Amino acid sequence: MSNIHYFQRYSTLENTVTNNTLHLIARIYEYSPHKAGQFLSDLTDEDIGLGIKINQQERVGDAVPDGTIIQPSLKLLIEAKVDAKVDAEQLVRHAKTFGSESLKILLLLTKQQPKEEEKKISEALQLEFPAVIFRWITYKDICDAASKLFKEHESFMKSLVEDYEGYCDYAGLFDRSEFFMRVVPCGKSAELNSNYGIYFQPSDRGYSKHKYVGIYREKSVRAIIEVESVFDVEIIDGKLKKNPFGESNNTSDYDKKILDIVEEARIKCGYDLLKGHRFFCGKVAPTDFKKSTKGGIQGARFIDLRDHLDVINIKSQSLEELAKSLSMSEKSWE
Repeated sequence: MSNIHYFQRYSTLENTVTNNTLHLIARIYEYSPHKAGQFLSDLTDEDIGLGIKINQQERVGDAVPDGTIIQPSLKLLIEAKVDAKVDAEQLVRHAKTFGSESLKILLLLTKQQPKEEEKKISEALQLEFPAVIFRWITYKDICDAASKLFKEHESFMKSLVEDYEGYCDYAGLFDRSEFFMRVVPCGKSAELNSNYGIYFQPSDRGYSKHKYVGIYREKSVRAIIEVESVFDVEIIDGKLKKNPFGESNNTSDYDKKILDIVEEARIKCGYDLLKGHRFFCGKVAPTDFKKSTKGGIQGARFIDLRDHLDVINIKSQSLEELAKSLSMSEKSWE
């Protein structure tokens, strides 16, 4: 029998995502305005107190009334995005709706943290509306902040938060690339890829975001690269011209390594990598992550490391520790 869900599924419409997120906030507030204030404070890095404040004989200017009941002035707007691009003009229109509130907050909710070019939207908005606090948060931020609110005995609220997290996962609202390793058959270049911590492929080959590249040879992943930068490269007269791909760190740390691996691949493997290739560069560690089934692999395979290791270990371990854990994993892959 299927579990009963608190949050609507079977739809990926942006309105459903927004409705479910607001429903979570509303249920937290119904349970405890204090916890709802904690929740919003964690998301915004601002001191947000919800509900009325009751004080006895507190000085107000030159007077000391016997009691005061105060409700702080707050307006918080949320713009939730799923797959649509961030619209700077839309955010400006939202910012213009604030009035005389003492605390004005505009939250932009997306699946991923902003890219470099998108950060300029935040900066421009803050300059144009200095009184408005602008925060860019993710659905994962919502889940992380909510999960810290409740203790074990608060079982209903914990199950509510867990169901919202389950909904976000179901709707594809999390960036899970930090757990993905792309296993690539490398053949005669495997030793070079492992030595340099660089994997290369044609620039027009398909791409999905992932944190790790597994260098595969002879029925096992022999090395794992933690990708730090990805470049489309062209080399003319020995000079390197590179364009960062995706959200890559545009660093020169790998320039010499790229030039060296291109030359060594030409000599040892007969490869022409002077143009039309993409280079995945990062730290590298040896491993021995065995494939269980017969035969090799004809193309790249994506492996979710959570199927083999504990999530906490994946996040906390160094690359060397992660590589060792994969070597010792009792779960092989197919």
